[in-house]
Amino acid sequence: MLRRTSFAVLAAASAALLASCASTSGDAADPADADEAVTLEHPSLDGVAIDFDAQPESIVMDCYAYSSLHEYGIEPVALFGYECENPFVMGDADISDIPRIGVDGEIDVEKLAELRPDAVVGQGAADGWSWFDEDVNAQITRVAPFVPLPASGTIDDRIADTREVAAFFGADVASDAIVQSDADLAEAKEAFREAATDSGLNIMLTSPTKEMLYTGVGFAQADLLEELGASIVGPDAPATGNPWGQVAWEDASTYPADILLIEGYNDDFAFTADLWEALPAVEADQLGAWSSKGAMTATTYAAWLNDVTELVSTSTKVA
Repeated sequence: MLRRTSFAVLAAASAALLASCASTSGDAADPADADEAVTLEHPSLDGVAIDFDAQPESIVMDCYAYSSLHEYGIEPVALFGYECENPFVMGDADISDIPRIGVDGEIDVEKLAELRPDAVVGQGAADGWSWFDEDVNAQITRVAPFVPLPASGTIDDRIADTREVAAFFGADVASDAIVQSDADLAEAKEAFREAATDSGLNIMLTSPTKEMLYTGVGFAQADLLEELGASIVGPDAPATGNPWGQVAWEDASTYPADILLIEGYNDDFAFTADLWEALPAVEADQLGAWSSKGAMTATTYAAWLNDVTELVSTSTKVA
């Protein structure tokens, strides 16, 4: 059964220049037309303010960022990063005509500099992209400010914070399509709640490898399902460091999971191991998909919840 559905700060314009502009005009300048300094107060990183000399228009993104922002009409001048060809992460985002200046954990800084983008947006923190070392991030942030994707709080928090970033870049976040996506998500939540509550089924979010079974207790996706009435099983998230729970294969069966949600599960899923195949949910083919990254939009999570709801509704107690 298959269920598919991601600072260096540029100097601000001087106060003297702004005062000069103000003195030559009787009315305040139109922000859409004025070449004025702007600041993004990051919605999920306390105290992080990202300054721009003018409203940023030319943006380089990692593919996780594009998966979240393309729904709002924010288009990059170039892409880099992981999972750019993964449809589970990218959804319906078409990247065929967008230049690539990096693959996986590498980037061509010279090409980035040639593009002279106003901003670089991607998975990361205040000091740069998650998978670049300090030297590479220092080079990137000399070219343009780095805007990290919102990556804390609940799924609803992250959707709202991502929307705030999209609005900063000029998106219409109150369009009919966006309003409808919120309604779709609310409906999908209620449908899942009805299916999961009192179902007696245990769900485990996983990422299987040959070495061990990684699990997603404490991830925002797991918390969302739990808030909606699901029973989530697996080891607690580590107190610090890597957030993935780690289960030795000989201990995997001690977590009674009726349904396994597998990171990036799709038609090409081919993982196999004797102790994996022996898990009750695998034997019963009660498997579905989830992603710890990818598009942070109401549309994406409505579709995902609908898929998991169908899986819950057609699954039985096996563990």
